[in-house]
Amino acid sequence: MNNYLIVTDTTSAMNLEIAKKHDIALVPLSVVINGKEFKDLIEITNDVLYEKLREGLVPTTSQPSVGYVTELMEKWKTENYDAIIVLTCSSDLSGTNHTFHMVKKQLEMDNVYIVDTRSVGAPIMDGAIRAKEMANEGKDIIEILKMLDMKYQNQFSFLYPETLTQLKKGGRVSPLAANMASLLKIKPLLYLKEDGSVVDRFGMARTEGKVIQLCVDKFRDLNVNSLTNKLYILHADNAKGALQAEKMLKAVFDDIECEINELPSVLTCHGGLGCVAIQSTLKI
Repeated sequence: MNNYLIVTDTTSAMNLEIAKKHDIALVPLSVVINGKEFKDLIEITNDVLYEKLREGLVPTTSQPSVGYVTELMEKWKTENYDAIIVLTCSSDLSGTNHTFHMVKKQLEMDNVYIVDTRSVGAPIMDGAIRAKEMANEGKDIIEILKMLDMKYQNQFSFLYPETLTQLKKGGRVSPLAANMASLLKIKPLLYLKEDGSVVDRFGMARTEGKVIQLCVDKFRDLNVNSLTNKLYILHADNAKGALQAEKMLKAVFDDIECEINELPSVLTCHGGLGCVAIQSTLKI
């Protein structure tokens, strides 16, 4: 067993229970409501976040501060790990990756390896758990980093909001576009570009079932299958929608392994209540 510390943050869809089970250090982002910051999962739960959204508030998220990351890394430095592997959200979506690089340089911690996952959500959690398993198996740092690179080159993420209300409030779609979509009963399907640079529109459909079918068609193009891939279905207080997606995906992909979890707050704040994400990752 290697003395490696695996670190990720709450954009990974990992909760405190999963982090404790796998002995992974979980760094909280902050949820900002009316100018007040709350440490994600520590000072604010997902249920409270859902309630704030129902009240019509527009929460946002912010990355961990430089001071907070410095405090954590100074502590880890004293614990004499052979290596520390930090898995962050895509560097194009959050400044967390840059913050870790900056603090690593300041503290001269050459044993810290910072991985830009080019992702958000469950693929980050999946990689963190596998990295910890490999460390426990005695695999060296090079093998673990190769595994992570392979995983993050072979992932795909979809996101579909139940309504465009939160996207409109956050200024991510115009009021006119949101109103037209509502009138025409059109549901947008968003995706994370393969390089992790931006969340963009993938397609549109009239029903949730047809939205999921668009995901199915893309996964077929990517040769997703039950032998080599695992699917994660994340939701913001929409277990019914997540189960519908699971049923369709299992029917098409030979009872493929699916895991249902809650959507991380960073995606809930953007997509709003009812939002569902479907994400594929390699089983390696």
